[in-house]
Amino acid sequence: MIVSGLYLCYDVEVCLSQIYRTGSGVLLMNNTGNTYVEVDTTTASNIESQPISRLYEPYLPLGAAVVLTGDGGDGKSFYTLALATAISRGLPLPGMDAGFPASDIIISNTENQWAKVIKPRLEMLGADCTKIHHININGKRLTLSDDRIEAAIRKHNAKFFVIDPMQDHLPSGTSMGRTESVRPLLSHLGDVAERTQSTILLVGHITKGRGKAQHRGLGSVDIVNAVPSVLYLGKAENLDRDVRAVCHGKSNYAELGATQLFRLNKKDGFQWLGESDITPDDILNFNASKGRGEDKSRIDEAADFLMELLSEGEAVSATEAMELADEAGIAKRTVERARAAMDVKAKRVEGHWMWHL
Repeated sequence: MIVSGLYLCYDVEVCLSQIYRTGSGVLLMNNTGNTYVEVDTTTASNIESQPISRLYEPYLPLGAAVVLTGDGGDGKSFYTLALATAISRGLPLPGMDAGFPASDIIISNTENQWAKVIKPRLEMLGADCTKIHHININGKRLTLSDDRIEAAIRKHNAKFFVIDPMQDHLPSGTSMGRTESVRPLLSHLGDVAERTQSTILLVGHITKGRGKAQHRGLGSVDIVNAVPSVLYLGKAENLDRDVRAVCHGKSNYAELGATQLFRLNKKDGFQWLGESDITPDDILNFNASKGRGEDKSRIDEAADFLMELLSEGEAVSATEAMELADEAGIAKRTVERARAAMDVKAKRVEGHWMWHL
């Protein structure tokens, strides 16, 4: 005799039929004995289909985590602020006929100071700063598994949450290169985004070397595999020195979007330039495809870093510049060589050296 739900069965075949009808589970029979297994299933006909909404079509789907990756100093943070500016004012982004309704944004950026860098950039871009917020950590580091992410989204009914860079928000003991460490975090963030119908953008630095875009992500190819949309930002052959491309490298919910170009410099600030046929591989293999020496590539990277840092026209402390460069993995000697090549000016103010273009 075996038990099936509320039934007492003396005939195995009849019992199995009753088990299937009640939907409570199945009886597995093998050489070592019989095992009753509870299994919860849903039939496709009982699922209500839902349309996919997007904050920025097709790049930023609502209810999902999205990855933006590129080399350090290429303007990823500035790009996220340009996105935030448009979203805060309900303005259309490139390729859109109309903007998403003006919404609140939360930015967690550990590489730039709010008062000296982020707020001035937002003002320069024309953002509605009443709709842009950040979490006061109050001595407790914010990580990807932190419940304050969802709490902040709900507090402000935010539709866009930027985590920049992803590496600085990893819980202690997490390895970027191990699937078992990264996948649960991305699944958690995806669940948060779905529950709140927001977009969570994870920003990270690309790994060095040649190869396909999906294999040069933030440490594990599983990061790319775990999210529905991936963007690649950087330089490419035949682009002006101050022009960057943003390529759509992965899109689970729609066709890939067109590559968008923008210019970033002291004279023009941030300026959208239109579409391009540049691919993610063009961006990620740019240095290698040009056949330049590693030393020259590093100087160019440092020059791009300084251009982004000083592009607002405000003088920046040399000490702060060096600290930010070190965080971006750029050596002090390389920064000095790039500064000389760019003719960055230095002046002493109240006992501190200040740099400006």
